[in-house]
Amino acid sequence: MPRESKLHTTQSPLVRGKQIKSAVRKLKQKIKKIQAEGEVAPQNCHIIRYQIRRNQKIYWYYKLQASEPIFPMVDNPEKKTKYIYLGKAGSEAHIDAVEKMTRRNLIDELKKMVTSLQESPDRSMFWWRN
Repeated sequence: MPRESKLHTTQSPLVRGKQIKSAVRKLKQKIKKIQAEGEVAPQNCHIIRYQIRRNQKIYWYYKLQASEPIFPMVDNPEKKTKYIYLGKAGSEAHIDAVEKMTRRNLIDELKKMVTSLQESPDRSMFWWRN
């Protein structure tokens, strides 16, 4: 069974807590900045590439796919669908979706970092956590 190693530090828990608080604040500011840059794709969405065969040719298209119906349908906005069709690679809709997904992925990763910083073994340091 592997032994658990303990890291020793010369900093007091209060100093470490302030450093972590500062890092969390900076990460949250980055998240707000990314959100201000433009629209963010909904969570649990992916850009999917699919093919259509016609006249012995293969055509590739893209769609934004959600895990559950969240997008309004084109012909009936009251109903929801899982897909938004983006068209060919490089189309305006495709590029827009890629930018939205990029912002979503950056925000998700920054949120994971915030959670990681807040979930420290020494819970006494996090008197400031919201």
